[in-house]
Amino acid sequence: MKKRLIMLMSGGVDSSVAAYLAIKEGYEVIGVHFKTIPDEVFLKIPEKKKICCSPSDTYDAMRIAKKLGFELKVIKVYEDFKEKIIDYFINEYKSGYTPNPCMLCNKFFKFGLAIDLLEKFNADIVASGHYAIQEFSKKYNKNIIKKGIDKSKDQSYFLAYINKDYIPKIYFPNGKYTKDEIRKIAETLDMNISKKIDSQELCFIPDNDYRRFLKENNVEISKGEVLNLDGEVIGEHTGYTNYTIGQRTGITYFKNPNIKMHVYKILPDKNQIIVAPTDKVYFNGLIANDFNFLVDFEKIEAKCRIRKKNEEKEAYIEKIDKNKIKVIFKEPIFAVTPGQFAVVYDNEGVILGAGKIESYL
Repeated sequence: MKKRLIMLMSGGVDSSVAAYLAIKEGYEVIGVHFKTIPDEVFLKIPEKKKICCSPSDTYDAMRIAKKLGFELKVIKVYEDFKEKIIDYFINEYKSGYTPNPCMLCNKFFKFGLAIDLLEKFNADIVASGHYAIQEFSKKYNKNIIKKGIDKSKDQSYFLAYINKDYIPKIYFPNGKYTKDEIRKIAETLDMNISKKIDSQELCFIPDNDYRRFLKENNVEISKGEVLNLDGEVIGEHTGYTNYTIGQRTGITYFKNPNIKMHVYKILPDKNQIIVAPTDKVYFNGLIANDFNFLVDFEKIEAKCRIRKKNEEKEAYIEKIDKNKIKVIFKEPIFAVTPGQFAVVYDNEGVILGAGKIESYL
């Protein structure tokens, strides 16, 4: 009897080819396409860059499912998505943090709600088009997630916050392929998506205008003071929600305009921003809370990535509470940003866990 698989269909090339590969491997596929915001939003606010979950993506997901011969379920999650993702995004900015909603979307929806649907759809596992690998590790004696073979497209960072109990029920057909190979497979299938642009921005802000979005959601922060490390007022900012740690643009300086200054700290309660020269925005480490241990550890040498596009850096990492870690990098690292997620890997690219950055050290 064939194993039944829920394929998360975004409408893009990756999930479409992943569905084809799963069918080729003998799985019976049922597709699920989550609608996170109403299509009407895209009529009012046209996309500037490609994002997921747009009306055209829904159409493509339906078209590909029909072509490959499996049923597609379109599931609207508007209210739950607003509560768990959009409200989190807004509240993080109000608190002076820089959020990463994609981490929570994977946790609560792609590999949260989708896992809950297994019983309803009489399926065994959930699959997606992520470039990552799930397998059993003899070293850790458990199922783990690690980087896919295409390091340039590695998406393991975004998978580090999912429930560890769900890992044995997850499959990534694309993990052992490169992006170029996946596009070539799409070409042979005549799907008309092989050259489709990858999603780049948040699904609930089609024009990528965070300021507009926050203002429309009653987050309108007035101009405020820019201070240096000595506490002197040296400039003016346009509203602290417009900034992130390490940023240089958008600040008017009253003194030393030729010195490169970066955002060093955000003080939401005072509507102030502290800036510092480049060398002062390199930090020795960080504290991450709400840490999601995919593999248990106490004190290790490993690698840590602090943003999706950053490389991992070697570090000494210590568990300091049941859900909190301290990371000390072997070399100082630029712009550790509270609100972002620190993801810990071993030397073989296995994800050990992830937590929200509370502070830098």
